[in-house]
Amino acid sequence: MNRLYNVCVLLGLMLVSVACTENLLDQIPTTQLSAELFWKTTADATAAVNGVYEANRTTFDRDYYFDGAGEFVNTRGTSNNQGTFNPSGLGSNGNFGFLWGDCYRAINRANYVLGNIGTLRSTLKEPADLALMDRLVAETRFLRAINYFRLIDLWGDVPYFTKKLDGNAEAYGLARTPRAVVKDSILADLSFAATILPEVYAGDNLGRASRLAALAFSGKVNLFWASWMKNEGNSAEAQKHFAAAAADFKKIVDKNIPLFRNGEPGPSDNPNYWHLFQYFNEYDPEIIFSVQFGGPLLSQGEELSRDFGNRNTGFGQCWVAPTFRLANRYQLVSTGDFAPPLVLSRATTLLNSATNPKSYEGRDYRMRATMVWDGQKMVQLSTDGLTVLPDSLPFRFGNRDGVTALNYDGQTSGYMFRKWVRQTGGIGRSDGPQDIYLMRLPDVWLMYAEAVNEVNGGPTPELFTLLNRIRRRGNLPALNTAKFSTQAEFFKAIEQERIIELVGEGQRFFDIRRWKKAEEIWPAPSGQVLFDTQGTRIRDEFVNADLRAYQRYYIFQIPPAEIEVNAKITQNAPWL
Repeated sequence: MNRLYNVCVLLGLMLVSVACTENLLDQIPTTQLSAELFWKTTADATAAVNGVYEANRTTFDRDYYFDGAGEFVNTRGTSNNQGTFNPSGLGSNGNFGFLWGDCYRAINRANYVLGNIGTLRSTLKEPADLALMDRLVAETRFLRAINYFRLIDLWGDVPYFTKKLDGNAEAYGLARTPRAVVKDSILADLSFAATILPEVYAGDNLGRASRLAALAFSGKVNLFWASWMKNEGNSAEAQKHFAAAAADFKKIVDKNIPLFRNGEPGPSDNPNYWHLFQYFNEYDPEIIFSVQFGGPLLSQGEELSRDFGNRNTGFGQCWVAPTFRLANRYQLVSTGDFAPPLVLSRATTLLNSATNPKSYEGRDYRMRATMVWDGQKMVQLSTDGLTVLPDSLPFRFGNRDGVTALNYDGQTSGYMFRKWVRQTGGIGRSDGPQDIYLMRLPDVWLMYAEAVNEVNGGPTPELFTLLNRIRRRGNLPALNTAKFSTQAEFFKAIEQERIIELVGEGQRFFDIRRWKKAEEIWPAPSGQVLFDTQGTRIRDEFVNADLRAYQRYYIFQIPPAEIEVNAKITQNAPWL
């Protein structure tokens, strides 16, 4: 059991370490060593910090599954058999204790490393060595901060500690720390990191936490706290943190970092947006911070093609897929407004039918880069993913018309993803090198726009410019400034871009929770029914749900095993 209290292994063993090469984690972990033999050199310290990165990867490596707890993505399960990621199921089963353990695993490692780096630093004299230790401390505090942020986001008040624990006896005495106290400590760690870390890296250090990453996550913590306080009616606290978030993000906005390929849309049948989510572009300046993966033959690969791909693209399994609700959110390039809602029907020639390929013409270029609908083709890969096959295959939901089509396994939504799916050979479905993006520049711009919109009581010209740059990559026209001139209407434009730009990246679930929108999206008592493109019911969402079902969406269950071993750990109210 991977619990907070299993910390003793950190006292006498070296952390799993990884040497730094072109990618941060592109090496097989070395054999564990005793602390007496380790912590002698700066190389030891670097290797140990890489072990914290490895633990952090476990926390965030499948954030995209959280999109299934929103309304735009269907998850039929997970490739690692962890959790039920659908809207009402997420809050009802409470089986996310593994994330609690993952976060504390990273935090435990971070605290262990920080204590030992302090000791090692006292033996060093060279300025370069001392500067390296400072940087490694800043990276480690950054990683600790984002894991604590995940904990308070999901569970509220959580045990907080910043030193190596002296075994289970000490751990069993920890109580839950108020999330406001934890939040302040998170911001202190991120502030420290932002003062020490370099703005960007090059060469072997690509992928490490940077000053921009620390500023971005500091802004995000402030923004989320402001949203939570706004929902609780504490307007003064909310405005204070909206302003702090805007200030953090502004430091990045003013850098004038370009979007991938200068934000140009590219060809309609091969949009630039798709290429951004392929491993050969993972170090573009737009990517502010990622979870690192080593790739083939290193036992450190990701499973994006398995989770997002289909049986014909390296034997993927379509664990996640878009829904018709997402398709309806892609706007027309001619007007920049929404197309008529899709009609869920088997009739392939019916006007606006979800099974009629013509219904999708003239949409935001990001649509083709993100999803596959009836009639769309994809390159085939061999079962092992190593060979590109000569013929592309079309997608036919229901395998109609006797056409040999892409195999979408057990996915029932009527769509498949194209985003994140490799169309090049040489890599197995569970051995990919693609870094998973935790923070991108458009996310920063959109959060900045949200914060300024709140503080200012409406949009500024700068905010329109930023949103229009994001829309440009979809070949959409600029926003109508008159239509979106109010705070409420401009928020709708921000939400729209967050839905389209960040889909498949695990952001929507957390947005719904901080905006407290679950009851609006799935109103009681009717909730909603999720259908496939032909109008067949997939599942009910919050149908006949009571108040507790919604409450459980907003705060997770403390793992019962934690409460069993520590009477000071109390359960969250909706789970009593």
